[in-house]
Amino acid sequence: MKENKYLLTMLIAKRAKQLQSGSKPLLKSKHKQPILIALEEIKAGEVYLKEVQEPQKSEEIIKENIIKGME
Repeated sequence: MKENKYLLTMLIAKRAKQLQSGSKPLLKSKHKQPILIALEEIKAGEVYLKEVQEPQKSEEIIKENIIKGME
């Protein structure tokens, strides 16, 4: 994944909200603030953004099925 400050900010905010709502930290931290714990977890690789494939258009799916049917 390319470096993207916006996605990093959103990831930190989402994880901090989870921690504030009662989720358990994934690692021991010297910090008490959820945002700092979230940042530490991301830096350690415990929390990451899962890349999702873009949905295919129906025309692409039909073409793939036709090609597979011809084989």
